[in-house]
Amino acid sequence: MQPIQWSKWMSVGIDALDEDHRVLVAIVNKLADEDNRRDPAIVESILDELIDYTKRHFAAEEAEMRERAYPTYTAHKALHDSLTEQVESYRRRFQLERDAIGGEEVFEFCAGWLSKHILREDTRFGEYAVKPAPARA
Repeated sequence: MQPIQWSKWMSVGIDALDEDHRVLVAIVNKLADEDNRRDPAIVESILDELIDYTKRHFAAEEAEMRERAYPTYTAHKALHDSLTEQVESYRRRFQLERDAIGGEEVFEFCAGWLSKHILREDTRFGEYAVKPAPARA
């Protein structure tokens, strides 16, 4: 499996958030390692680490959005809540069906939701956040 490669297209232009995204990519990329994918205990540990770090990151990102008066903050926060629930639900499913869910599937799931969220949603916030504030009359 090929790990996720960080690219300039994933940057939101806010250093702290970009660093968080790099850490999230690194966590998911642990599942690109075949030995890690074969061990259900390691897969579960990586899922736990991903969930914990994601919650911290989402809280920081949401604070940044509130501070900058991001107009679609409420919708973005709802998306964060939904994504968190999806990953937690996936972890519960994995715990119940370890023999049926392989590490490859877990990697694909995590890589997919992370990449889509950063590329589709977070980059929109980045575009908003780096625009100069409109001049006041």
